[in-house]
Amino acid sequence: MKNSRKYLFLVLKILAVLIIVLIVGVFAYVSINKKTIISQVTREIETKLNGKLSVGKVELSFLRNFPSISVLLNNVTLTDTMFSQHKHTFFKGKEIFVSLAVSKLIKKEPPLKGLRIDDGEIYLYTDTSGYTNTYLMRGKKDSVKSVAKNSNIELKKIVLNNVRIIINDLKREKLHDFVVKNIKIDVDDNDNATSFNSKAEILIKSLAFNTRRGSFLKEKVFSGNFEMQMDKLRKQLVFNKIPVKISGQPFNITGFFDFSGISPQFSLNIISNKIAYPFVRTLVPEKISNSLAIVGLSKPLNVTASIKGPLKGGEPLVYITWMTENTQLITPFLDFEKATFKGFFSNEVVPGFPRKDPNSKIEINNFTATWHDLPITSKKIEILNLTEPELSCDMSSAFDLIKLNELVGSNSLKLREGTGEIRLNYKGPIVKNDKTNSFLNGEVSFKNGNILYATRDVEMKNVNGMIVFRNSDVFVENLSTSVKGQNITMQGQAKNLLTLINTQPDKANIDWNIYSPSLDLGAFTYLLDSKKKINKSSRSKGMNAATAKIDELLEQGRLHVNVKADRLHYKNFDASNTVADITLLSDRYLINNVSMEHAGGRMNLNGSLVNVVGNAHNARLLVNMDNVDVSRVFKAFDNFGQDGITGQNLDGKLTSKINAAMTIDSKGKVLPSSITSIIDFSLKNGVLNNYEPLKKLQRFVFKNRDFENIRFAELKNRLEVKDREIKINRMEIQSTVLSMFVEGVYSQKGGTDMSIQVPLNNLKKRAADFNPENIGADKKGGRSIYIRGRPGADGNVAFKLDLFNKFDKEKEKVN
Repeated sequence: MKNSRKYLFLVLKILAVLIIVLIVGVFAYVSINKKTIISQVTREIETKLNGKLSVGKVELSFLRNFPSISVLLNNVTLTDTMFSQHKHTFFKGKEIFVSLAVSKLIKKEPPLKGLRIDDGEIYLYTDTSGYTNTYLMRGKKDSVKSVAKNSNIELKKIVLNNVRIIINDLKREKLHDFVVKNIKIDVDDNDNATSFNSKAEILIKSLAFNTRRGSFLKEKVFSGNFEMQMDKLRKQLVFNKIPVKISGQPFNITGFFDFSGISPQFSLNIISNKIAYPFVRTLVPEKISNSLAIVGLSKPLNVTASIKGPLKGGEPLVYITWMTENTQLITPFLDFEKATFKGFFSNEVVPGFPRKDPNSKIEINNFTATWHDLPITSKKIEILNLTEPELSCDMSSAFDLIKLNELVGSNSLKLREGTGEIRLNYKGPIVKNDKTNSFLNGEVSFKNGNILYATRDVEMKNVNGMIVFRNSDVFVENLSTSVKGQNITMQGQAKNLLTLINTQPDKANIDWNIYSPSLDLGAFTYLLDSKKKINKSSRSKGMNAATAKIDELLEQGRLHVNVKADRLHYKNFDASNTVADITLLSDRYLINNVSMEHAGGRMNLNGSLVNVVGNAHNARLLVNMDNVDVSRVFKAFDNFGQDGITGQNLDGKLTSKINAAMTIDSKGKVLPSSITSIIDFSLKNGVLNNYEPLKKLQRFVFKNRDFENIRFAELKNRLEVKDREIKINRMEIQSTVLSMFVEGVYSQKGGTDMSIQVPLNNLKKRAADFNPENIGADKKGGRSIYIRGRPGADGNVAFKLDLFNKFDKEKEKVN
């Protein structure tokens, strides 16, 4: 064992001595032949280069590239013939080390085996006319034979340290600018191919295929250990799935550079997983990056990119695909959570058209996400023309209505039950503005919904129907619901609503159609209550701007309603075939026209209802009645707030025009003292039944005549009502009992003062079939007796003889 160790140490000593002797021998040989070696190397370089070469100091270096022996060239420059004009030096290097093979030196063969450049620059320049200094790369024509003769020249290693490489093609507007911080290339050459094993760190300052479009990978550091092959026959530099890093992000790159033909091409396929979206944007030109900036992602993407195009300039074809899962997606319109989707970017939508923003698009497929806990799906989202981006997309969602409460955050509407479904399509600009909704189409459907309109404290039950959006217009189709036991079906539309809701909600006009087979107005007296005020402080906490706009619309918008009811009733009032045209404003209701069949005739009215203070409303009505049953009218209208004559006492067909003003409380009750009206009426086929005031006249005249059932000729007059008093203008009454003229004031406040003129011609006996006929209210009536009605001691009207017609004299005195 000891002998073995002794022999091993002896062998090692001998080898060490031999190596030292070899190094010393080589060094001695190189030192002795220094001038010859330098002359051989510089002559070899000069014969290959077709340009003006300038070399500073040349020396032999043994230690700096140990164990290789190198010729060191200092301050080397190479310029073309047009350098004086364009001022771009083709090559300059502070230090160039040319590694030598000693065995080839000894054999007098080309000794170059390696090249190292420190602190240099290569500038390939082409001007706008097409002149280029790249001809220097082709070498001298007279050196071709020499190259063929010395085909065994091999470079085994190339090293670049801090070398800048610029390809500036002004004609094709191409600029590639790289700073090679460090690259080491081991070369393995054979007859068919040359293999390159590289270790590189390169700063990419510009990779612009079109300088107007910007640069890819700008200011990014490219690094990695990889292999490439140069296929000599095809003149292609090929690499397959080489792992590299760009500014620390791992990538896998496959591709080739095809240098053959008159139009050399390149192709790159790049794969990277878990790459941050903001980082993706930094890899592409600024214009593309700005287009991609319209969205934001919280989680990384898996990305595949294909870039291919001409090497001599021109825009490459760019196709980028991506996939991500459960990310937050931020857009100019909505922000989504748990978004999962695939997509791609292409700068050539129409083949053959320029590869620029107008011909580019972004497409997202199979999109799923949640928006405020609502599930959202979309088959396709597309962004076209990235110069002026236009978005087209479809989106759908099915949900429980109650989930919308937190989303909508409205204090006016509360969703309690039911399900809903949204299907939307948008095609328009991607920049949000006041007209964004003009490009929205879609529909929202409701099923078995329960909605509380909190502003009115009204609940809509069993809501079913659909709301349709067409551009900025909104249509409601067959929306059925039950409101306070009233089954109604509604349809409506609002032109330009989705634009006005963002700009001028008080200018929004909604046309609404309501149908009900039977409608009880008593269920809608809530419309007379004051709207509940929205709590502004709670709004600011829980509502977004869009929700506030919805409430403003409901509070301030103009609602034009057309109502159709087969039957309409309110307390004692009953009508059929009702058609109403009403406008609801924030502080008033405008009754444009209401038409109905009532009491055997027709009735029309219009007017307004204005909220004054609290729950009080001032109403103005213009009512026209045509051939209606007077007894039913008096009953329906609660005897018009007076008890002087009621529907129990009257029969006949009434035609009238009523111009009235009054105050109505929140229960729909008229305040009698507020009524002011002018009533022009005509009563035909009139009958007065058991009317107590006339029966009292029987104490004075015609005690044997029937005062319980009195038939009239046409009874017509103008009545003026104010503050619970009725002014009766001189009115002719021709009846089966007697003829008379009545005028004065009937007051429910105790101020009644009426005069009844009974012409003496009434003394003539009237047959049972007597047909009364009018002579005219302006007639004096001949010799008459006068009866005056005033309040008696019991507060009721008492009639007495007015022998000297003092009523008329007092009236003249007042006038």
